[in-house]
Amino acid sequence: MSEILNLYPTLDESGVNKAGISIQQTELSYRDDNDYYPINIEVENGDDKKYLAVLKDERCVWYPETHNLIVHKAGTITHPDTLFGSNGIVAHDSVLGVAAIWSSKKSDLHGTIQYGEFSLTSKPYFFDRNYTFERSILRGSLKYKLVLYLKKSGNPYPEEMHLANQTGTVLGVLEECELYVDGSGSVFPISTVNEEGKPLWWVNFDNTADPFIDLFEAEHVEICLNRAHPCFADLSIEESLKKSPLFLEVISSALYIIVMSVKELADTDWNDIISGNQLEPGTIAEATYYFISKLGWDVSDPAALAKSIHKYFDDNL
Repeated sequence: MSEILNLYPTLDESGVNKAGISIQQTELSYRDDNDYYPINIEVENGDDKKYLAVLKDERCVWYPETHNLIVHKAGTITHPDTLFGSNGIVAHDSVLGVAAIWSSKKSDLHGTIQYGEFSLTSKPYFFDRNYTFERSILRGSLKYKLVLYLKKSGNPYPEEMHLANQTGTVLGVLEECELYVDGSGSVFPISTVNEEGKPLWWVNFDNTADPFIDLFEAEHVEICLNRAHPCFADLSIEESLKKSPLFLEVISSALYIIVMSVKELADTDWNDIISGNQLEPGTIAEATYYFISKLGWDVSDPAALAKSIHKYFDDNL
């Protein structure tokens, strides 16, 4: 394994504590029916500074193709002056910036979010911003890295010549996470299609997939809603499930098909799924285990499963 050797000081844990850097927990929300609703972040593994998580909407409405995702981030640097000068990480008259570097590999998109800048005299420094990812922008997962970087180079004193002085240099990672935004990241892997002469909806399930390896995403598991069908408008997919009984019935039936398909595919390994035995995050098996364990679905027989899925929605909408 190769290691990166920095030729200049960077922000370490001691520097974070000395500067009094405090990053608030990320908050997510979306807009629906002209109101804003929160999205829960359920951490699968990691810690406060680096973690892997899935997104869960308690209303069972949000998914990235039809809704935006609003990311709220805030933080404080109580003693920014400690980051400047010969004992810091940049020259006395430099300007530091806080930004997020994000990417969504499956949609082949990436970018940065600027949270602001500060200098030696900015005491203390606060940042607080919402950033909106419009619908259909994100797919698969959102990788998000909050960094401290050199926004503007300075004129270093002789005793500061060892410090970084190239604009754009990343000097520390304040937080890093990967959020699953579809597949197991949302409750339903849904897409819309436009195919004349085909049913209102159907489930695409990859019977060649390995549920313990392959991800619970559109490549392997997908609920398709057909815009070309004359009853498509009756689904009211922009409404909540509670306001659209037809859409609710479609989702319930589709999820029944998915769980039963996974059971058939897993065969003798089905017990490993229902027990959650060493399942990899984001896989078909892990998503199925989530449905069964967290949503309280009864998989003892087909009739019990169908009944428990409907009961879940009746109790939670």
